[in-house]
Amino acid sequence: MSKPLIRLRVDAFIQATVERGLDNNTQIAAALGVSVTQVWRAMLPVTDPRHNSPGTAYIAGVLTVFGGPFERFFFVESSLQACNKKSHVKGGE
Repeated sequence: MSKPLIRLRVDAFIQATVERGLDNNTQIAAALGVSVTQVWRAMLPVTDPRHNSPGTAYIAGVLTVFGGPFERFFFVESSLQACNKKSHVKGGE
């Protein structure tokens, strides 16, 4: 059984960066205190093999720079949710 994963709500994250005047991944990374690669990988679709879930420094940076609550920018995906999403996609084809 897979462990639950923390996922980034990319739309909310992008909206917050625009509102804050952060124009590119370099500026976002500097504000969050993480690498540009971490910013880029967290925003990739979860189906992309290069995707990484946000780590603790990333999460702390987002909450420090943009404020909370946690649920505004992140959600917990369990293996059951992942399975349901896959079967929903297959059912909708």
